[in-house]
Amino acid sequence: MPRSPNRHTIVAFDQELEQLDALLIRQFAVVRNMIDDSRTAVSHYDVALAKQVILKDPEVDELELTIEERCIKILALRNPMADDLRWVVATQKASSELERIGDFSKNIGKRVGVLALNPLPEACNGLHMMNTIILEQLDRVLEAWVEETAEAAIKVWEGDEAVDALYDSLFRELLTHMMEAPKNISSCIHLLFIAKNLERIGDHITNIAEDVYYRITGKKPPAERPKADKTCSASSYCIHVNPVPNETIQENE
Repeated sequence: MPRSPNRHTIVAFDQELEQLDALLIRQFAVVRNMIDDSRTAVSHYDVALAKQVILKDPEVDELELTIEERCIKILALRNPMADDLRWVVATQKASSELERIGDFSKNIGKRVGVLALNPLPEACNGLHMMNTIILEQLDRVLEAWVEETAEAAIKVWEGDEAVDALYDSLFRELLTHMMEAPKNISSCIHLLFIAKNLERIGDHITNIAEDVYYRITGKKPPAERPKADKTCSASSYCIHVNPVPNETIQENE
């Protein structure tokens, strides 16, 4: 159902909003499946499953394109006002965020094959936990969208700090692995990129929470987003003092 509690005099408008909502929820489902499968693929070094994650990305892209086209059509033909206008704009923005989440999930899948050549199971526990928290955040923001609950959206928005803190902890753990066993540097670099991709997924989920809050209230969240990621300067130092070939660490979209 469209988020507006009022039905419109033009029935086709309600149908267009319902179809748009269904497309976004479908995009949520595909992205969630990608994140979940990438978690399993990394934990078990499952290259075949990782390839399935990569193959799902075009569907996410196609859904974003379809949603964008339909939003533009609604804006052009229906000239929505107030609540309806916010709903259409928030839908298009949320879809764009989901497309980026799909990209980061795909990037994670691309690294599983390399990790399988030199597994580091003890270094994957933190990634599994981080991935689990992110899935919970995605589920909560979808619930906030469907139930149209501003309070739930704010809780997701505030939860990004926990993801950042876990990323910071994981980063330091991987640094320790690299210093203790230089032969593991290449694998640890890939794990660092996976962790960063997960941290960025968390950021995009938080952006969706902001979209939900805006959709409901017409305002941005009342304070600056809490952040706990303190690894940027250390990350640059790590890659500088422990260089690996560019093709090994290159990020692919």
